[in-house]
Amino acid sequence: MTAESATSPTPVGPPSPARAAAATDDLVARAHRSLLPLALGLIAANLVLHLVIALAGNRITVLTTLPLVVIALGVAAYLATRGRALGRLRYGRLVAHVLCFLTVTAGYQLHLTVLAVLGAAPPSDGTLDPWLGPALVMPALWGLGLLMHAVGAVLDRGFEAPRA
Repeated sequence: MTAESATSPTPVGPPSPARAAAATDDLVARAHRSLLPLALGLIAANLVLHLVIALAGNRITVLTTLPLVVIALGVAAYLATRGRALGRLRYGRLVAHVLCFLTVTAGYQLHLTVLAVLGAAPPSDGTLDPWLGPALVMPALWGLGLLMHAVGAVLDRGFEAPRA
């Protein structure tokens, strides 16, 4: 037992409303501060994803999609831990959704753009172009989901969890 702990009183009983509000504010502040590391982590992870695709001859395969699965699991882990309080931060969950959407879909679009600028057509196996899914279908369907999320967030005035 330290001298400081012997002199500071230990709270007994239920937390006061002021203490509960301060704890909630701290939780929300930590969630807010976690958004920049999330963005930077998503950018880095997507750079690795596209490096893997480039090293595989710019082919979209099951193996080159595994880093995308890792990104999705990482975002899910973030939302279950550090990002839990984002619902109490105005438009917090929507910002996380937008960051994920933009880094993933823009990565595929930029990869395809670089191939086009370099005059290198993406490899195709003669059937449906494997780039059709990540470069066209995924952004379209995910974009619809993001639009619905944005409209819902606006209707909820930006809060997706109880504020108190």
